[in-house]
Amino acid sequence: MSFKLILSIFVLTWMPCIILATEGIRECPGLPAPNYVNIAGCEKAPCLLPRGKDAEMESSFTSIDAADKLKTRSYFREIESGIAGEFPLPSDKANTCDWLISTTCPLYPTEDVTFTLSMPVLWIYPKNMDLDLKITVENESKVILSCFQVLAKTV
Repeated sequence: MSFKLILSIFVLTWMPCIILATEGIRECPGLPAPNYVNIAGCEKAPCLLPRGKDAEMESSFTSIDAADKLKTRSYFREIESGIAGEFPLPSDKANTCDWLISTTCPLYPTEDVTFTLSMPVLWIYPKNMDLDLKITVENESKVILSCFQVLAKTV
């Protein structure tokens, strides 16, 4: 057997376990899941988001489509009230191509991609909000290439 075949079998067999082993990170139903997510300072959900600071994370995924441009989007649902919306990211932080590690845009289908995200948590956000966050990466055709969810709380 070739090395690529063995590696493919390993990834397909164990990757779902690796994703689920990251305590508190959840797949988005019906959307491509990341291979890996690390949220700085958060070993298990809910992740604490200090107001006035940036939440830092690193994620990797395997692209399911070609992409000349990538955009990261962040959505929230406040648990108690059910109010939902988008946490708008500044354009420089939302341009995922600028935050890729060891590769550049354009991407080809099946390319493995790692990126970082620095998400501002503004002082104006209310303290002690329990949130369900959803982070997506989409290409210029609005095809979602990666999506995960995590519980968080503003502090």
